[in-house]
Amino acid sequence: MVKMKDLVGRKLSTSNRLIVREAYRRGVEFEILPKKRFRMKYGKKKYLIRLGLVSSAPNTRLSRKLTKYKNATNSILRSSGFNAPENTTFKASEVERAWNWAKEILPIVIKPNDGIMGKLVFVKIDNYDEFVSCFNQVADKYDEVLIEQFVEGEEYRFSFVKDELVGVAKRVPANVVGDGINSVGQLIEIKNEERRKRKNHIHKKLKKDAESERVLSRQGFSFDYVPEKSELVYLRNNSNVSTGGDAIDVTDLIDASIKDSITRAVKSIPGLRVCGVDVLIDGDQYSIIEINSHAMLAMHTYPWEGQSIDIASKVVDLMFPDTVES
Repeated sequence: MVKMKDLVGRKLSTSNRLIVREAYRRGVEFEILPKKRFRMKYGKKKYLIRLGLVSSAPNTRLSRKLTKYKNATNSILRSSGFNAPENTTFKASEVERAWNWAKEILPIVIKPNDGIMGKLVFVKIDNYDEFVSCFNQVADKYDEVLIEQFVEGEEYRFSFVKDELVGVAKRVPANVVGDGINSVGQLIEIKNEERRKRKNHIHKKLKKDAESERVLSRQGFSFDYVPEKSELVYLRNNSNVSTGGDAIDVTDLIDASIKDSITRAVKSIPGLRVCGVDVLIDGDQYSIIEINSHAMLAMHTYPWEGQSIDIASKVVDLMFPDTVES
């Protein structure tokens, strides 16, 4: 098999590697360009790939820009009549002004306005000291901090290719399940060993860090706590796979009316052809948290539980329709 670096000249994420491998298999040509860019070409269709973001190449520049900033996406969705939580942004120096806005709608979520992969996302903040600490952690890295109303519900990733819903994954925050014998710290090591053995391409090892300690403390636990058998203990509040969460395929289990509403929401953003939508569902109610134009599609191909979905083929079908095999 050809090496990825020989083909495109750079490292790629798992999702983008899947797309490149499928395109190469179908005869798509690759040209390595300066500044870690490369071109994909087949017949009259060609795409210039920047930053290794193959999955977002079919999206227009405007749709990519709109979805990069979470407050802009939120504004479009709410003005179009779709359910999304109230939010606003503040400059990194405006912690007190931000608190004065946030304290009226506690609990809240703090995160970067243009962050990715669940990094520096703090959920269910409900007091001043914790607010200031989390706000400043984001402000140290980003110019803008997004404050958002916290919404109850289980989190799901809806993935779309050419306006078609191709997969839904339930995203469970990093967690361990008690056996009545081992402590949380020991259960982390046991689950990490399972991660190592299964060699799932996207599911990350659990971390014993300051954030997991904070989340445990809010539940009244520590790494030494011994959970009862079958007791679920969370190590993160955000459910990103990149921070240790589990992706579980539930494509066939989601209510058709919610699927239809999320599909219409995606269509409300012109030029958005490949994306992932983060949705909170509570009973028959939903709330759209954000839309990603370069989403982790690989969570559907490598779920921790459930059916694998070959989304890479669907993306290549869209990018290079002349390669579609009958």
